[in-house]
Amino acid sequence: MRTDGTEFVHLVEAGSQQIVGALRRAAAEGLDVEGLTDVLKVAFSCRNQVDAAVTSAIGALDQAAEKAPDGEVTMALSCATWLSHNLQISSSAAHAQVHLARRLPSLPATAAAFQRGELSPQHASVIVRGVEAVERGCGEAGPAEALLLQEARQRDPRDLLRWGLSLLHRLAPQEMVAEEEGRHRRRYLRLSEAFDGGYELEGYLDPEGGATLKTALNGLLGPRPRQDRRSPGQRRADGLVELATRVLDGGELPVRGGQRPDLTVTASLETLRGDAGAPAALLDWGFPISGQALRRIARDAEITPVLLSPRGDPLHVGRKYRTATAKMSRALALRDGRCVWPGCDRPPEWCQRRHEVPWASGGKTEVEGMSLLCVRHHRRLSRGWRLERLPDRRVIAHAPRPGGAVRNHAVPAPLLLSG
Repeated sequence: MRTDGTEFVHLVEAGSQQIVGALRRAAAEGLDVEGLTDVLKVAFSCRNQVDAAVTSAIGALDQAAEKAPDGEVTMALSCATWLSHNLQISSSAAHAQVHLARRLPSLPATAAAFQRGELSPQHASVIVRGVEAVERGCGEAGPAEALLLQEARQRDPRDLLRWGLSLLHRLAPQEMVAEEEGRHRRRYLRLSEAFDGGYELEGYLDPEGGATLKTALNGLLGPRPRQDRRSPGQRRADGLVELATRVLDGGELPVRGGQRPDLTVTASLETLRGDAGAPAALLDWGFPISGQALRRIARDAEITPVLLSPRGDPLHVGRKYRTATAKMSRALALRDGRCVWPGCDRPPEWCQRRHEVPWASGGKTEVEGMSLLCVRHHRRLSRGWRLERLPDRRVIAHAPRPGGAVRNHAVPAPLLLSG
């Protein structure tokens, strides 16, 4: 027999309006910090109690759906899918709610604390999953619940989760190893080219992999200089690209197809010279980039001159090399000690070996014609900045002239650049 829930709908709405009205009045009354804090403590406790009651109602719905033959009362959907469909919540949130509702009856102490408003739903979920992990590792659930419940009164959910992992190591170490392996199996990185030619990154790293990447980025970026206007996200993006650039420049990647991986740009002589009407250069064999971007890359790229027939067939391919040798790199590190940009403290291992006269314009690959420059300051040269080495070997930086055009150096007749 179907029982109408209209009466309870009105009760829930009336109670909700009372709480909402009291909170709005408290916010408008001009209470001091202590008064507002007291109100919020009670409000959060009440919200926890509401969440506990909601969880109980979800448990009742789950049981009713299970008892119905062939799922006829939920359109043959699981309870979680039914909730997601009717309450417009995500599938993962719905499954988490149902899981909590199913497990709480087996943890009466946690359920009672939740109902009294002493635990948030996040705390309750962490305790449930922590006890489950101990049980999977053949540990005792009772002591695990008691210890987690005690810690929950003084820790936020994230901190409680981490403390629970330490507890898991104490009570069921093999299960903790299994969880670590599970997180490692979840790892992935998706790098996809967006419609506009940029790239979108999405992924997940296990704690060890994520900490490794975070440590490398933090070490590379260092403290944020006052004049650095980049957002934290932009700094991390630049740092990731710089890490990749160093790996490519280091020449330590495996050889594929007889060549080491490198960034490839194809361009005509006219584009390199900046002639009017010249076509765009092509990055990675396909995406058009400006002549300015091309000339920035060409400053220290390895260039393959290619002579083409009128039909576009290659008639001759030559090659020049611009990379400093290991001995030259050590000599530059000994001489410069750091990035030569005034005020920069980036060490030699964070720097590129920059030709003071661009290599594409005839600069020689020799110690006297080169210096150390970090990636961030190297890019400024393409925006009109200029470095000058004084007779006493000090280096000064000249800002672009207001309204002045960026000076580009003409380049010999290359068509293919690798950098």
